[in-house]
Amino acid sequence: MTEALLSVQDLQVKLFTEKGELPVLNHVSFDILPGEIVGIVGESGCGKSMLASSIMGLIDAPGKIIGGQILFEGRDITKLKRQQLQEIRGKDISTVFQEPMTSLNPLMKCGKQIEEAITAHEKLEKAEVKKRALKVIKEVGIPMPEKIYNEIPSHLSGGMRQRIMIAMALVCHPRLLICDEPTTALDVTIQAQILYLIRKLRDETGTSVIFISHDMGVISQMADRVVVMYAGEIVEKAEEAQLFAHPRHPYTIGLQNAIPQLSKDQERLQDIPGSVPMLDHLPQGCLFSPRCPYADDHCRKEKPQITVFDHQEVRCFNAGTGGIDHE
Repeated sequence: MTEALLSVQDLQVKLFTEKGELPVLNHVSFDILPGEIVGIVGESGCGKSMLASSIMGLIDAPGKIIGGQILFEGRDITKLKRQQLQEIRGKDISTVFQEPMTSLNPLMKCGKQIEEAITAHEKLEKAEVKKRALKVIKEVGIPMPEKIYNEIPSHLSGGMRQRIMIAMALVCHPRLLICDEPTTALDVTIQAQILYLIRKLRDETGTSVIFISHDMGVISQMADRVVVMYAGEIVEKAEEAQLFAHPRHPYTIGLQNAIPQLSKDQERLQDIPGSVPMLDHLPQGCLFSPRCPYADDHCRKEKPQITVFDHQEVRCFNAGTGGIDHE
């Protein structure tokens, strides 16, 4: 069996606030193999971005990792000092965020920003650094690399800025790329181009990808395996084909039913009633029970644990009863 590149084991993160200790991530565990794309899906407030920040070592007060391990190539990065984390970030693990203008300097030439990503981790001659920057600009599908090298981000379109972010993330050949909602602010045409680019780069370089999204349609296009999160917990985990063919958790089913179906005559999209609970008002028992059409007294009183059904991991008392219909 192939050894995991990244193994998140029983990760627990809390916010220490005036309202008390608030659980952001609750016993989260999953692996990602070399060259694999793992999709992390869930609504806003489910803990997806906090998970990405934990892996990058970017949890600051009032947040704190209080338990578990994040093993990258067998090394627990939760135990590393700040300098050791800085050596890993950008070189071994890189991130592409949702809005590039919050990560890029809007008035600094794109080429120079990519060069900074190189020189932070490698000692190369100036000419070699520029050559590498131009090469990666071309690799992410940007025409006229020399011209874009000398442009500032504020003069570029959203799709072009996102490509520059991807170029910066890939320029040091990371083994793991974390994409945190990288296409949310883009129109559907540019979104499709960015998704194609990420998959193409994975196929060509073997870089593993954690792809975070609230959109099940996007996840179905991108992921080899899918992790479904709700209120800081994993509620379902499976191979992409298996999860979309036979979703077992009511939350997964709700997310899937919200995807527009061109093959069906739909007057309106289905939605999941209610909203993700606030961290200081988490319900007793199953966290999804207030929104779940299948919830009973057992669900409202007792917290379900992960159960495995044919390699599909589900946190639901009713997942194996046959009473849940995903059609």
